[in-house]
Amino acid sequence: MQIDIENNLSHSLLNLEEVDTPPTLRYIYTLRAESSRKTMEYTLNGFAKVLNVSNHKLIPWEKLNDFHIAMALNKLEKNGLKDTRLNTYLTAIKRSATFANGMGRLSTDVLFRINQIQPRKGRVVSKARPLKPFEMTELFITNSPSLRDIRNNAIFALLVGCGLRCSELMTLQIDALVYKDDQHWVRFFGKGHVERCVPINDSTLPYLEEWVQIRKELKLTSTTLFIRTRRGNTFVDHPIKARSSIYRLVQSRCLALGAKFMVSPHDLRRTTATILYHAGVRISVIQDILGHADEKTTQRYIQKDEKLLIDAIKNVSLPSLQH
Repeated sequence: MQIDIENNLSHSLLNLEEVDTPPTLRYIYTLRAESSRKTMEYTLNGFAKVLNVSNHKLIPWEKLNDFHIAMALNKLEKNGLKDTRLNTYLTAIKRSATFANGMGRLSTDVLFRINQIQPRKGRVVSKARPLKPFEMTELFITNSPSLRDIRNNAIFALLVGCGLRCSELMTLQIDALVYKDDQHWVRFFGKGHVERCVPINDSTLPYLEEWVQIRKELKLTSTTLFIRTRRGNTFVDHPIKARSSIYRLVQSRCLALGAKFMVSPHDLRRTTATILYHAGVRISVIQDILGHADEKTTQRYIQKDEKLLIDAIKNVSLPSLQH
């Protein structure tokens, strides 16, 4: 179910006295990023399903209390949801409950008890991983690349060379690449509609310049930096609108390499964080480059060097076994 904000807004403005917007929608409308709205709508529909309700708009907040919320989270956990996903559910529920309270559909006492439910703190070893050096080399097609390859190389370069999110990459405009103070930068609005500028290094820049030159020759009307392709080298004068398109692009490249490795676009972002960390860059600087609001998020992106762990554990000396 897609959220049509424009139609809902028009309907609400025309029927100010008649419309009783559900608490969940009121919360979802506060989220600026479309991807966040979709995530939370999907999450709240999952919560509704646990309550045996068809969709989040019909959640009976008047009948709910903290016990129901805790039981729903336990059921979701039994269904296999990990702690990070359960915490997303809890955030969506708490935010929606706040709106329900403001609408008189949930008592202040119940809201207080719901807000006392603590997030899950467990962690598992992530299956996601950064690229290895040989994988980085094989990801880029540098020997007689096609026009499609040139575009893809530029996309890969921004994902791993600058640590951009897919959503940020798709919305880049043709004027996003700027030169100031003897340095090339990519400028854009990131998550939360926060303007960010990330420096472009000397190994990343050639891939971008090659695509920009090709793009000029195509004489496009679209203002986005990256456009869609059809089969072969045929370009379509339309922006890439779905993150799944970037995901398929990365997966397609992995399959072309004989499936020796499979990574996601976000793994390229993790690669950026890991390379910088092991190069001695401070976490706070990596946080700024990736555009994270919380340093803890940045730390989760970094894969620790297993060799360092092995060398460190060798320092633990136990007494020799005597027989």
